[in-house]
Amino acid sequence: MSTLPRKGEEGRDSKRQWIQRMIRSAKLHHKICPFYDRKKRFCFLRLGEKCIFDGKFDNCPVFIEFLEKRYDEITAAGKPLPNDFEDPLVQFGVT
Repeated sequence: MSTLPRKGEEGRDSKRQWIQRMIRSAKLHHKICPFYDRKKRFCFLRLGEKCIFDGKFDNCPVFIEFLEKRYDEITAAGKPLPNDFEDPLVQFGVT
């Protein structure tokens, strides 16, 4: 039996690894989610909706979805994937 990943699984695995790397990098730079408004307790990614995680972004589905979209945008543009969350490609999008 072969344990090699299939073609589709390989892409998902690299995407998952990159997302985990970005979460670790974000933790190094930020104590709470960088898209969380402390005063109003809103999530900037959800356009002003209340953050249900109070700024904790470890398992936040909104933050993970944001990173998944960024991964897809960066790879579709053919640009190299950043290694740090503070890279403008991750936070502000592909130009």
